Amino acid sequence: MSLTNQQYDQLMRQYETLRSDRESLIHSRRKEIYAKIPRFQEIDNEIATSSVDLIQASIEGGLTGSVDTSNLHSKIEAMIQEKIDLLKAHGFDENYLNPPYHCPDCKDTGYIDHRPCHCFTQRAIDLLYSQDHVQKMFEVENFRNFSFDYYADDFFDSTDGAPLSARENSEKAYRDALAFVHNFSSHHENMLIYGDTGVGKTFLSNCIGKAILDQGFSVIYLSAFQLFEIFEKNTFRKKDSASDDAVPYKNIFDCDLLIIDDLGTEFSNSFTVSQLFQCINERLLHKRSTVISTNLKLRDIREVYSERISSRFIENYTLIHLFGEDIRVQKQVKEF
Repeated sequence: MSLTNQQYDQLMRQYETLRSDRESLIHSRRKEIYAKIPRFQEIDNEIATSSVDLIQASIEGGLTGSVDTSNLHSKIEAMIQEKIDLLKAHGFDENYLNPPYHCPDCKDTGYIDHRPCHCFTQRAIDLLYSQDHVQKMFEVENFRNFSFDYYADDFFDSTDGAPLSARENSEKAYRDALAFVHNFSSHHENMLIYGDTGVGKTFLSNCIGKAILDQGFSVIYLSAFQLFEIFEKNTFRKKDSASDDAVPYKNIFDCDLLIIDDLGTEFSNSFTVSQLFQCINERLLHKRSTVISTNLKLRDIREVYSERISSRFIENYTLIHLFGEDIRVQKQVKEF
């Protein structure tokens, strides 16, 4: 992950803040518990004393090989259980003094066995690609909030020859998206979601992105315009690729999931066509998954981006055609 020293320090300060906030929360909760349950503080003091005794006994045992510490262990375990019982008796969760970490895998350190944690990788991606808005979008646009109500039972589209209604088709698309997420860790799959404006293509892409992110994989979300802007800057900055300001071009090829939204809205030319082919081809070769949404029909993709790009989609992507009435218009009508 390409980070400047300043960017790396910025991320590590975020982790320091997470750990500091957690310690502050534990401290305030402990004060609350001590005030409501005086016996709890007495037990903590007794455990501290017994722990010191245990350490001393262990040292002596290491020297003489004759010290039995089982009684001390049993005593400490009994006091810990008494604390749990007291918490429950007073209406507290037994883990009240052990609030969860934001990332339980690295315990909010950013590293596991001296290697960057998946959460660090994603934080770096969010920083490099200014994806704060994406995180907020994922909190709203996810599988939990997906609704079939916007797809009518009496709306049909004969483009692909499938005799499904808009609702039936959306249900199939939903199942395909869930399968994509479920198989992500074991299969290399890709998805092209196409259809008219306002039929839920971006929403479904975001559902996938959110679910993959929750599994601990790295996700880069870019509009087509942003993607080609990065490619363009990389091309013109090649001579200065070691600079701290160099665009993090390589990450686009290395992230676990790349989401390209609204392909076809960019200004298309020979440069964008060649760069798109390189992007999807490299990710296919290295078995990195890609989800693309577009307003273009399959025949339009062939005309705009060439036969070799459309053939990559047809041969290597799950094709999902969403159709129906414009959801944005339906929402506006409901508001009146």
